[in-house]
Amino acid sequence: MDDWGIASGPQLAELTKLLEDYSKEIGIENNAPARNRLAKRIMDLFNEGVMKPEDIKRNLDSSPNHWQVEQAAP
Repeated sequence: MDDWGIASGPQLAELTKLLEDYSKEIGIENNAPARNRLAKRIMDLFNEGVMKPEDIKRNLDSSPNHWQVEQAAP
């Protein structure tokens, strides 16, 4: 990783695997809106400098799961 927020091919593969595994672990279906919010949260953490999948997972496990809650339209 040269710069925060720019994932290399292998890093992108790791982040995708994390999304797939974590979604399965907590019961989010592939087409569920929560999966898109989870993907965004994973990328937000990556862009904030949390680079390792295990560190991202630890952060997801220990933080409120706002990405699981349906967002009401304004």
